[in-house]
Amino acid sequence: YAFNVFDTNNDGTIDFQEFLLAVASRSLDNIDAHLDFIFDMYDFSHDELIDQRELSGVITAMYDLLGTSNRKGDRDPKILAAHIMTYLDVNGDNKVNRAEFIAGCKNNDSIRQLLAPNI
Repeated sequence: YAFNVFDTNNDGTIDFQEFLLAVASRSLDNIDAHLDFIFDMYDFSHDELIDQRELSGVITAMYDLLGTSNRKGDRDPKILAAHIMTYLDVNGDNKVNRAEFIAGCKNNDSIRQLLAPNI
């Protein structure tokens, strides 16, 4: 039943947009819990850190999901990832830990809307 709820186009698969809908609909109690869960999704290497390459991949996926075609200049995923890393990486180790990610998303609406839409 749950699969059919999230397979909104009835193609027998759950694409990235449908997956994000499923994630956003989770009944977590607070924003920290949502951001904690999202951090785990973006930590592709499972090392408890998000690096610029992982963040660029997330931004590219978000752009694909939203149909964003203008990816030039400051909208280039690699450039945008570098700017976001500068903001999120408080301790300057070129990686974002869980606490930095959660605090940064909570304190910057633009970053939160890009990395954690609907939260």
